[in-house]
Amino acid sequence: MSPEMEVVFTLMLLSLLANIADAGRIQECTQGWKRVNRKCYKLMEEELTRVKAYRRCLKQYNGSLATIANEEENEAVQDLVHGHNDSWIALRHLYGRYNMDPLTFSKFEGRPIPRRGQVCVHISPNGSWRLARCNVHSPFVCERRADCDTGWFGERNCDGRCHCYLNYGCHNRGCPYGCEPGWTGYMCAQRRKKTKVSSYCLKEREGEYSLNVSFTRRELYSTYVTFGAVDAKGVISPRCKKINAQMTRRDEIRFRVQVHNVSGVLESKCPFETLSGGILQWTFRLEKKGGIESFEDEEHQVQCDLSEADGVYDTQSIEIEQIRERSLIVATQTRVNIRTYVAYPDALEPVANVSLGGHARLVVTLPEGDDFVNPFFYPRACQALSPDGKVSFPLTSPYGCRKHYRFGFGIMEKVSGVIQSGTFPMFRLPGYTELVFSCTLVVPHLNHVKYQAPVSVRLVCTDRINTFLRR
Repeated sequence: MSPEMEVVFTLMLLSLLANIADAGRIQECTQGWKRVNRKCYKLMEEELTRVKAYRRCLKQYNGSLATIANEEENEAVQDLVHGHNDSWIALRHLYGRYNMDPLTFSKFEGRPIPRRGQVCVHISPNGSWRLARCNVHSPFVCERRADCDTGWFGERNCDGRCHCYLNYGCHNRGCPYGCEPGWTGYMCAQRRKKTKVSSYCLKEREGEYSLNVSFTRRELYSTYVTFGAVDAKGVISPRCKKINAQMTRRDEIRFRVQVHNVSGVLESKCPFETLSGGILQWTFRLEKKGGIESFEDEEHQVQCDLSEADGVYDTQSIEIEQIRERSLIVATQTRVNIRTYVAYPDALEPVANVSLGGHARLVVTLPEGDDFVNPFFYPRACQALSPDGKVSFPLTSPYGCRKHYRFGFGIMEKVSGVIQSGTFPMFRLPGYTELVFSCTLVVPHLNHVKYQAPVSVRLVCTDRINTFLRR
């Protein structure tokens, strides 16, 4: 075999192996069921009328009577019925029309002439279809849909790959806690597009320079709440942020940064650091939520070599570290001995360290057996604080209403006997690696709660109340 033929054969083999690796995206049917493509069939030997057979399939297996759309499926059902009596399938005729209209496949013996009113359909052991009265007692064939393998979805062939957080399965229902970093969409099947950044620096006059930076991405302006140059404390500088940028179109933002020589010292409104060789470097951050660092934020470093100030430079995007271990301080509310802690989304077990972007929920537990405290006290004014208390991020208002509608925190409400928030992606406050979560235990005002039962109250955040609070 020539070297060229060996290369072709190797490529064909790799392609075949890739196809084999991608196979099996549809789970096998449970024992006793026969799989054809995405369908699972099973013969029920109990003899029932057609309507009772349909209800049995629905109630016992969450399925239906067998639908047959092609010869392959018909042969599979025929194999099940072989050696038994005629059995019910899903097809029926009612007042001039079949319930599967248009009927693209059939195996009737001869040309069926439906009676007036309703008439149902049997499949015989030889695979042919026959009309029958619907009140006849017969065996029946149930059908249920085969699930996709974990990480796959698709209406027909499970050919879509989802990338859910912590490898949760999607199964056509979406990802329960969002996507893995780098993926987006309801099924987390779309790669998150990175922002393209280009820059060039000019030497305008002796000692004066300017940097022009362009950020391009689809719907960039609506994707990020704020953006700008980061100072030495890791915070976007108020002198070089969104308000100072120029939006040329919906998917492009431009910054023009002036660098002045003041008594031999280079200065700029946009903070920078000086590297060796007379190179200036800016770090620009695009924040998804604003005020907090999220794993969905982007950071880009842009450099300007003053010795080549008239050149044009393309810079590469620098990804944010997507998984970081952060020490988390859990605050304890001492009044009436409540306990406040951050928990995993499902298990409600306390955690101490949470990765940036990892999902969690805030939990508040009240003393057991205290008939006075439990019914009347609820957490309000929940917030995340820096350990020194200088920076805060409010999560709920003094009335318990959520403060940030883009955030999944929601309101603190009682679920399964435990007061808890919705699931939210873990964040951090700029300049801090630790967070303190706290809530104030208060008596809800009767105008803002509705009694559900003698021992519990539920917050009602109406538009009227929210309008009042905004004033």
